[in-house]
Amino acid sequence: MIGRDALSRDLPLYFPGLSSTLSFASLSVRTPFLDLLEKYLLKLDPRSLRPALKAIILALLPGLEEETSEEFERTLKILDGFKEAIRPLHAEDLGQNHSSGDEYFWQCFFLAAITSNGRRLGALAYLVRNLPKLAEPFSLESMSTPANGGHKETAGKNSGRLAEMVTSPEPGLLLRCFAAGLADEQLLIQRGFLDLLVTHLPLHSHVLQKRVKSEDLELLVTAAAGVVSRREMSLNRRLWTWLLGPEPISNDHEGPESPISVIGDPLGSSSSSRTRFFEEFGLQPLTRALLKMISRDSSNPVETARPFRICLSLMDRWEIGGLVVPDIFLPVISSVRRYKSRAATRTDFSEVLRSASVFFDGVESGLIWGEIVGLVAQAIGPGKSSNVERIDKLSLVNFIIAHFNVREEEMLLIHAPLATLSILTMLEDLRGKVKNLSEDLGTFDDVSGLALSIAIDLVELIPERAFQVRPSTSQSTATLYDEDSMRKLPNSEILQRIKTFYVQDQGNLDAVPPPFSFRDMSELLVRESGSITCQSLTGSVSSADAGIKSKQLVMILSKVPKAGTLDVAKLLLSMQNRLSAPSQVPFQVFTSITSLATSLYSNSYISGAELSDLVEPLVRQAWLYLSAFQPKYHVEAVRCLWQLQTALSLSNHEIEAAICTLMTEHDLSGTFAVRDADPGRSFSVLWTHTLQDNAGHLDRRASKASTHETKGPARISGIGNYEVMLARPLFTLLDALLDERTQLFMTVRTWLQTLVGIDKYDIKYPLC
Repeated sequence: MIGRDALSRDLPLYFPGLSSTLSFASLSVRTPFLDLLEKYLLKLDPRSLRPALKAIILALLPGLEEETSEEFERTLKILDGFKEAIRPLHAEDLGQNHSSGDEYFWQCFFLAAITSNGRRLGALAYLVRNLPKLAEPFSLESMSTPANGGHKETAGKNSGRLAEMVTSPEPGLLLRCFAAGLADEQLLIQRGFLDLLVTHLPLHSHVLQKRVKSEDLELLVTAAAGVVSRREMSLNRRLWTWLLGPEPISNDHEGPESPISVIGDPLGSSSSSRTRFFEEFGLQPLTRALLKMISRDSSNPVETARPFRICLSLMDRWEIGGLVVPDIFLPVISSVRRYKSRAATRTDFSEVLRSASVFFDGVESGLIWGEIVGLVAQAIGPGKSSNVERIDKLSLVNFIIAHFNVREEEMLLIHAPLATLSILTMLEDLRGKVKNLSEDLGTFDDVSGLALSIAIDLVELIPERAFQVRPSTSQSTATLYDEDSMRKLPNSEILQRIKTFYVQDQGNLDAVPPPFSFRDMSELLVRESGSITCQSLTGSVSSADAGIKSKQLVMILSKVPKAGTLDVAKLLLSMQNRLSAPSQVPFQVFTSITSLATSLYSNSYISGAELSDLVEPLVRQAWLYLSAFQPKYHVEAVRCLWQLQTALSLSNHEIEAAICTLMTEHDLSGTFAVRDADPGRSFSVLWTHTLQDNAGHLDRRASKASTHETKGPARISGIGNYEVMLARPLFTLLDALLDERTQLFMTVRTWLQTLVGIDKYDIKYPLC
């Protein structure tokens, strides 16, 4: 015989051979094995058992996997026997087979359950029977009034002692044990640990709210929320019960819970009580846990998309989704944008984007656009944000518009116009604040350029019906304002109304009307766009900035009814002053003014006489860009002239007259000897591109500048109507053939000889 002392001393030598017996033993072997443990190991010195306790627990857990087996109760009794064997001598009895000296046993038990997933089913069976309940039943009154009465105080004290027993010295082990069980691959184990959470470790318990570290609680909440990815209703129901608290006792026969049911519940005793429970005990841990999951950068598309799917499933309960989504919406979008740069293939990014898009489509439109307007306000508005931070926020808005579905009817008719108005109003305010600060102009140009491109993208999305009808809402429409009110409405009031709509009213059209009627919206958009366009044409801004602002105004004018808030006189004066500058106007500014002038005329904002006043300076600028020494913009310059001719109609010959003037303005004596060859070269460029101009099939080789043309009335083609603009200038040019001594003579002669298909045109000229 080895003897008790020798076995105690050499237990590390013998026990490894016995530890795996229950896992593989037949029924005939299990009984002798348990006899061996009862007869010899239970009687060993506690000082020898304590180091081996975790291994002993792991050896016994396989015997607890089947509750119907003959050895289940005996194994359970033996495990409790080891717990009693290592208790201190003077331990205090806490009832229910618990003692104040059981801390070490529970710590070893939790470690065994965490590290050995194969023994977790047995660990779950033991926890169901022996884990003490760590909180008193929750009542609504306990959230506002303290418990009283001797029985409640005694029960609370006893619960606190039991909680201290299973959480000392490290409370995190208890939570990590539950987290490991909730993350197990077996559905039954997950369901069992969720049941334990609901019954033994509720969310309002003192252990979770006060005793454990916030990181450990977030770990538990992460594991609990992760069960929704299995799409198993039995798991989800248990998770909702744990997060929202117990079901309130309902009176009569109430229907299913919904946000509307709170209105008929003035005492807040039904679904509102569960919302308050979650807001009080679970909102912050769940939000922090989700944000940590979202912030993890992984190259695996499945891991990256997992938090998005979890968030989508949590939105099935409005009590949870309504409180969590506002805090996680932008981090989700930012995570998708970051992953785009890390994705190994386009397929990986598409998978992540697909999951995020499903989440995005489940979010209320008011929340989405409230966040978009908030990002724009942070980027454009006052503050200490750096240029990089401001551009990053606007880039995030661009990413949302480009990759997610922002084309729902409510978005197009209500939210997109409001966001566009916000951008234009903020830009006008910002320009006024930095116009005297030269050091801020560079930052302003970068930020405003990106903001304007976002506004243009939004205007392109908005249909014309957005300024004609409103979708039906449960509330009356917003108060209408007359034209004079809209003209005088300050920018601060515009931004305040939009802020109130999205911040206080959460953009909920079922509860409040839009801040502006469709007519007011069109008036304000035209007013703000016209104002910043005047600023860009008058001030010393970049040509790209002036071009994009003019383009936006043209786009808005083409979609809204005629507005009275546009300061047409100021706009005309700005265009005339810019065209009359002594230096050549940048080409983007020239094309923008041309497009703007024709748009104002076609939408009846200016008269034919006012448009005629702009013809001569516009043609003069185009003539400069038709120079043979500036070939970059030849095609676009010709198209601008025909765009202007389209607005003037085919019966108008003002452009033709202006061209003749430009060709002969230096010929003061009436002789041709003093005329150089430049007019001939410019006309040859105009002739060549006019006869190649087909409005129905634009040249695909056109430079990038041509992409800034906006949609408007169908432009007439040069190839079919060339005589309207080129007949008299052609005859003027042919007159140069009368004097062979001039350089112009050689230019015209060479041009005529190189023309292809000249016989198709009915033109008489001397053969040379």
